[in-house]
Amino acid sequence: MAEIEQAFDEFLAAEPKHWLAGRFGEHIESVLNEERSAELPADVREMPRLESNFFHDAVGTDAATLWYLPEFTLIDDQLGEDPEFAFDAEQPGSVAEDGGPFNTAVLKVSIDAVRPAHLSSAEAEFTLRPVPDLDPGVTLIIPLTGNDGVVTDVPVEGTTKRDGESGFVAGFELSGFLVEAAYAHLTRSGGLRLEFAPTYSGYQTALVTEPDVGFPVHGSIFHGFQFEVFGDGGNTAGAPFLPLLFNQIGRYVFFPSKARFHRTLRLGLKFNTDAYRSRFTITSMGLSRHIIDIKDLSEFAGQRSEYRELTTLGNISDKYPSVRRVFFGQVSGTVIAVPAAYGILVTAQGARASCDSIVDESPATLSGCRFHFTFTVAPMVDPIDMARLRADVPDIPEAVGRTLRVALPGGLDSRTPSTLDGFPAGRAAFADGDGTTVTVSVDIADDRPTPATTTVNLFLQQLAATGPPPLFGSLAVRLDDVFPQPVRTSLLLNLRNTAHSDELSTTREPGPPPSTKALNHGPLDLKLLRCADIRDGEEPGPVVPLGGQVLAALQTTTLVGVGAGTEVAVQRALEVAAPLPKAAMLTFLAFRTHTVQEVQHPLTVNAAGLNFTAEGVSTIKVDITLAADPGDSAPSFTLSPSHTVDFVHVSLPVDSAVRGLDSTVLLTLTTTSGSRTVSVVHDFVDAPILVVTSSTIH
Repeated sequence: MAEIEQAFDEFLAAEPKHWLAGRFGEHIESVLNEERSAELPADVREMPRLESNFFHDAVGTDAATLWYLPEFTLIDDQLGEDPEFAFDAEQPGSVAEDGGPFNTAVLKVSIDAVRPAHLSSAEAEFTLRPVPDLDPGVTLIIPLTGNDGVVTDVPVEGTTKRDGESGFVAGFELSGFLVEAAYAHLTRSGGLRLEFAPTYSGYQTALVTEPDVGFPVHGSIFHGFQFEVFGDGGNTAGAPFLPLLFNQIGRYVFFPSKARFHRTLRLGLKFNTDAYRSRFTITSMGLSRHIIDIKDLSEFAGQRSEYRELTTLGNISDKYPSVRRVFFGQVSGTVIAVPAAYGILVTAQGARASCDSIVDESPATLSGCRFHFTFTVAPMVDPIDMARLRADVPDIPEAVGRTLRVALPGGLDSRTPSTLDGFPAGRAAFADGDGTTVTVSVDIADDRPTPATTTVNLFLQQLAATGPPPLFGSLAVRLDDVFPQPVRTSLLLNLRNTAHSDELSTTREPGPPPSTKALNHGPLDLKLLRCADIRDGEEPGPVVPLGGQVLAALQTTTLVGVGAGTEVAVQRALEVAAPLPKAAMLTFLAFRTHTVQEVQHPLTVNAAGLNFTAEGVSTIKVDITLAADPGDSAPSFTLSPSHTVDFVHVSLPVDSAVRGLDSTVLLTLTTTSGSRTVSVVHDFVDAPILVVTSSTIH
């Protein structure tokens, strides 16, 4: 090391300069320009001279180039979201001094170095360049309040990694109580700040003199040299220093140096938004999940649901009758409305209900087939209730500073079985559908002595029943995988209690008074119950009752008094005849056959309740003719006092389970006075057994 370099280093150690972090290269002797002022030689690296200061936050080598000291901003301020942000906490299992869990965490934040805004006006006059070799030198400051109320700033040194042309990612390793404090500041109090002490490269101008021995010397001497340095690296405003050599004792030299400046950036609550809540994570006992609240750090954080029941809306069933319960996701900001019931979904293609007949290969089969019903069910939520809920949610305390999203359950809770309690004769199964739907399947097979066709007919009757639906059950819906209690709601399989989607659309009609055209896109008639205008972010308009007006398939109607909002919500149901004719059931139910085209069905006649002796009857010959096939009667059989019950198997079309088995039963009675005939009309699907009594034969 040259003697002057060593002397300069010792000078800085003895008389430190706040803007200088140290020298990194050998000194450069100045050259003279025409004005006899000192300049850098032309062949040296281009860097700012630390005594030049044209503008605040700027240092320069000449009048054409303006080097500037950058400001620091969060990437969030520039681009809308920081892709690198993370707050990853971990509980390794050890216990802290207070008996709680010991936490560690890594906090990552993206920073961008930007040109100060007030230099924009200088672009026309200067070439603006950021100072070279910038090293951010960042420290996280965590304010802590003691028991005495005194606030102490705790520094945590950070590391930086370049990210793009001017950006970098700052990382901080936290441990112990600082993890909880940092989380609280990021999500509640906003007290964290970043302190920067960046360094960059530049030339420090110095006047170097070598005092004569024997003369009075003012100031310190280092290896025979005295130094006077100029400027402060652009930390304050001022005119540039021009090192003139007139009447100077000594010479000007330039030391390549590391300069520093200072910046402060407050994080505030920038990351307490819906976009970042999922970036706060905790790993405990080998499992990682989102941090729900500060309890996850102050307690050992096992599996825990983000959802809690929302009580700040008041009585849910009173305000939104078609909603049973409402839950709030503290991390996702999702408000889940659990419907009062699920019902068969109606779409533009019709009711999502079907029946498949399938070969039953069991040797014990009666009919030769079984029936498989499939229903797509969805939340039966009044769209007006949902609009009212969406309008109310932004005003709850949990919504402060957040954008909450109202949603319906996304499927079934696999931990809790769902049930079809209202029909024990069928075997029910449940599976997640698309989006908010659930698939319900019901299998019906022979159950001796009852054939499958008889049970299916009973099921279909209940599917179209009026009054309280007899086909009812319970669905366990999913909030997340760890919510501790089952969340149940009702299941109704009934054509008069349905959920609706895209089968109805509304279009605002031009001109006053407000009116809307409603179009039924589907193949089924609809019954319109009520409607209301919906405006984004506002309470629905006045509810207009529609009185059960029928809107036929593929037809339109005009709704008067609505149309002033952004859309019109219409509560509706299927129009179903009461009672529903058997043949009409196929309008609502898709019936498909697989392999089997016919089934075996027993036609049974029971005369056990008839007193043959008292009636003077010795035998009853039974001839059955099916209305669906009048040219082909079933084989005859005969009943007597010793043989009062008999049946005959017939092959029938599979869809007879839906259409019924209307039959003419001819009873030929042999009596003491001769024979006579009685004709009886009977449906062997509605009533699988024809019971013959005294009133039947008279």
